Amino acid sequence: MDILTYHESHSHGALGLPFQAYSQEDPYGQYFVPYHWHEEVEFLYVTKGSLMLRTQNQTRMLQEGHIYFINPGTLHGLFGNSQFSHHYALVFRLDMLNFLQSDTCQTSYLAPLCTGKYLFPDGEDLSPELTAQIGSLIKKAADEYRNCDTSLTAALSIKITLLQILELLFASQSFIPGTLAGEVSGDGNSLKAVFSYIESHYGEKISLEDLAATIHMNRNYFCRFFKEKVGKTPFSYLNEYRVNQAASQLLSTRLPITEIALNAGFENMSYFIRQFKRCKGCTPSAYRNTEEPKSLPIPF
Repeated sequence: MDILTYHESHSHGALGLPFQAYSQEDPYGQYFVPYHWHEEVEFLYVTKGSLMLRTQNQTRMLQEGHIYFINPGTLHGLFGNSQFSHHYALVFRLDMLNFLQSDTCQTSYLAPLCTGKYLFPDGEDLSPELTAQIGSLIKKAADEYRNCDTSLTAALSIKITLLQILELLFASQSFIPGTLAGEVSGDGNSLKAVFSYIESHYGEKISLEDLAATIHMNRNYFCRFFKEKVGKTPFSYLNEYRVNQAASQLLSTRLPITEIALNAGFENMSYFIRQFKRCKGCTPSAYRNTEEPKSLPIPF
């Protein structure tokens, strides 16, 4: 199988501006972005509470005021951790910053960054002053994106703001050589295949053997491997994924709850309700009838 097929099928932003900004508030600590990867870089800035970020190599607790950079191709998932959290996310193609004219800016900074010679740091070792400066610029870019429909210069402002972030990182010598990043690994590629299978087949009956077979592993070894890398068992993750798919349908459709449960891969209604209450803290019907949704549909 070609592992390049196991990534987000859509690009962020529009053709004229391959950039998207999100401002995500999670009032109940139930934020859930399933494992995925994309060709764009992603900047995260947590302004309230905390979130758990998992990649194939590590787990990071993102605290208030913390920044994290996700390099292109990095498998990652984002999960609620505190009772309330808010964060900004900028997702964009690095080549949107390229200059048509080949000058020093292009050859010394942008080209090495776009080709992977330089990679973004994880953000842990940035000074508090630099973190505050970059956090302010991330918020500014998100605000500018919100004004895209009404501002004639929003796209230009966003590009300038992103270049200012790069300027700060280059000036502080924060970028790391591509060969030292270690994000794309054999384990990461294997997990991409597993998560792609779940995304494509979550509405069907899935066995442990089915998941293990995606990466040609013995079922017992696969369970240990998955728990070590993801932090939960394969079926715990699968149920969480299915519940969030069902939650999205509850908010966006008027389908009967029994049909939604079946669509999400739950054959037993009692089991579906138990899993839903475990993940969301309420029954599916209460979740649908709540004026303020317990969790937000997550764009990613």
